[in-house]
Amino acid sequence: MLELTDDLRIGHPVIDADHQRLIEIINEFLEHSKTENNSQVLHETLKSLLAYGRDHFAREERIQRQCLYPHQQGHHHEHKSLLDQVREIARTYFIAKTKPLNQASVTEVNELLKAWLIGHVKKYDTSMRDWVAAPKEPAAAERLASPDLAALIIGPDPQSRTRLAELLTGLGAARVLQAADGFKGLELAFGDPVPDLVFCDLEMEPMDGAAVAGALRCSGKAYISRIPLLLLTASDDADAIQNAMNAGASGLYPKDFDPRNLGRLLNLAVKT
Repeated sequence: MLELTDDLRIGHPVIDADHQRLIEIINEFLEHSKTENNSQVLHETLKSLLAYGRDHFAREERIQRQCLYPHQQGHHHEHKSLLDQVREIARTYFIAKTKPLNQASVTEVNELLKAWLIGHVKKYDTSMRDWVAAPKEPAAAERLASPDLAALIIGPDPQSRTRLAELLTGLGAARVLQAADGFKGLELAFGDPVPDLVFCDLEMEPMDGAAVAGALRCSGKAYISRIPLLLLTASDDADAIQNAMNAGASGLYPKDFDPRNLGRLLNLAVKT
């Protein structure tokens, strides 16, 4: 029987509990495939995997955004690929019925489960351990590497802007500009000094954060089009998040993000 060993643990209780459930699904499949008919085993396993994957991936991506994990978008695509594989196998055997239900089909699902546990959890999820796991000892926040970094905050709520400006100043930002809407924000982004990075509220009117992203990325000036743009949102809407990323955002995070990784994230964003 498989177990959630230390090399598979991430250090976040919700994610580790979800991975324990994945191992239970795998163990149930391995046990039942010895004695039950292929159709029942495959149907129950694929059904469990699809339900598990949808819920787990949504939770995991929410945690990643909360902890400012910089590679969340890559995880999103990996998650989508895994769910697409489950759907395609289910379609092949139970809808289109283009392949027979036999030992080969059991082997195919077994390979998928191994890829999920070893290829995804062990090789992929463990990369976020340092970002999402609770620190064993309190550590000082990583300060900004650049001593003259200028940041721009765009958003309609002055209290939110002030709170973020204080965080950035505390991390060593030399200058923090503020704008209450997208139009004023773009004016500052194209002005002097040109900001090294931009934070922008996704939900704004009349120009939202996705529109600001598009305007920056379409700039004829390369040094402006490459400015890291981090969008902040109060929504967990997957389509809205993906649309914002497609518009050119460098990352999208909740407004109530955990600030302990902020300096680390910004140093990576500016370096990239």
